[in-house]
Amino acid sequence: MKTSHRAWPLFLAVWVLGCDSSTPAPSDDSEDTDTSELTYSPCDASKRAGQFIVELGEGYTAVQGRVLSGVVPANVRQVEAQEGECRLLRGRTLFCEPACGASQTCGEEGVCIPYPTARNVGSVRVRGLKSELSLSPSSARFYSSSGTTLPHPGFDEGASIKLVAAGSEVESFTLRGQGVSALVVPEEAMTLERSKPATVSWAPSTSAAAARIQLVVDLAHHGGIAASLECDGLPDTGSYTLPAGMISKLLDVGVAGFPKITISRRSADSADTSVGCVELLVLSQVDREILIPGLVSCSGDEDCPEGKTCQPDLTCQ
Repeated sequence: MKTSHRAWPLFLAVWVLGCDSSTPAPSDDSEDTDTSELTYSPCDASKRAGQFIVELGEGYTAVQGRVLSGVVPANVRQVEAQEGECRLLRGRTLFCEPACGASQTCGEEGVCIPYPTARNVGSVRVRGLKSELSLSPSSARFYSSSGTTLPHPGFDEGASIKLVAAGSEVESFTLRGQGVSALVVPEEAMTLERSKPATVSWAPSTSAAAARIQLVVDLAHHGGIAASLECDGLPDTGSYTLPAGMISKLLDVGVAGFPKITISRRSADSADTSVGCVELLVLSQVDREILIPGLVSCSGDEDCPEGKTCQPDLTCQ
């Protein structure tokens, strides 16, 4: 698998030094971190303005996130089809006349709006990790633990985790999470074919009752129409079968080089604020290659069969 082509989730793309362990944390000692009644409740994309992620990666544990002044309209995709827990999502084309200015973006109903920008939410304290953590915003108002060495794994499976933002340009809020175990997925690539179901397998968890599984199938990240098949809130039973009809619909949209599936085990909590919904994800995730009959992915012409060249969408044609 070509690991150089990994696409990070929203709000996870930028690592900015913004940690200050000496920053006073919000005084919340009267509140415990109990998550026995935690439910799986991520933000709906149409309301998501912020996201914090506590990630159990391969060899590291990291915390980062940001909160914007509103929802970015382009991040809200259209539901083209749905079957069970799976939805086919496609990017929307938003049109404004006259065209929006440099600091604007086209919003709903053809109306230009100010482009949402990052906001200071005060010091952010994360409890329930093996090493308590306090974060301050960087100059770009990002929050990141990249300047601090966290133990790894940074939390125990089933641990009660709590994030408290003290508040500044956005009012204070509290989010809860639950420690998840590292996701173990077979190394083999998955093959997707039209009109055939496909089963995704992983080692099921024996703890973290609040955690669920999310599957994201992205066949055209490197070109074509932005679309994905997303199955969310799945029980952590060790396998899930993607519906044949949804696979066919996604293939019909188009494919590009290096298609992949991202599998994540995560807990999710959210809170409504004055700028929109803000969520906390505690997760472990793995990418796996997808094979599609007839598709040859490439980084250069040398990866292609004789007589074919590597195209901008990283496919041999």
